[in-house]
Order: sequence, then C-alpha cells, then structure tokens
Amino acid sequence: MGVDDFRAETRRALEQMLEDARQTDAREALIERYTDELTMLYGRHAHALLTEVIEDARTRLDARLSPDPIRQTIATVQTTVQDLWNALWGPGDIRR
Repeated sequence: MGVDDFRAETRRALEQMLEDARQTDAREALIERYTDELTMLYGRHAHALLTEVIEDARTRLDARLSPDPIRQTIATVQTTVQDLWNALWGPGDIRR
C-alpha cells in the first residue's frame, strides 16, 4: 500500500460521492457518509503503512542484533531508529 493506492481509492470514493450528489438532495447526510468513509480509508492505509514500517525496522534490528548482541553498540540501534524515522518522515513525505 502506498500513496498511489490511497489516491486511487479516494478518487473512486469522490467520484461515487459526485454521482450520489446528482441523485439526492440530502447534502448533509451525503457529506457525513463520505466523511466517515474517507476517515476509515485513511485509517486503514495509515495502519497498513505503519505496520509495514515497523516490520521492516524489526527485521533490520533482529538482523543487526543476532550475530553477537553483546558486541553491538548503541549506534547500531540508533541507526535502526533513524531508518524508522526516515521511513515515516523522510523524503517521501508528501506534506513537504
């Protein structure tokens, strides 16, 4: 899942909303229905993305700690945390 999937699903929902708007005069109910639908869509995609990032970070951390955990340094763990942070807020962040 990614931004493209979210965008495609949002577009489909908005197209359906515009179609429904032509067929009804209940504007407020329509807005409430699609607000709820878009909120659930966002939550589903955000949860999937966060799960993917956490799984990737867990895999990296396990790989770095498994050879000899005693010899691993704080820097290795810090690098994993930085990878997690960059995956969440890095160059791919569309809010910038």
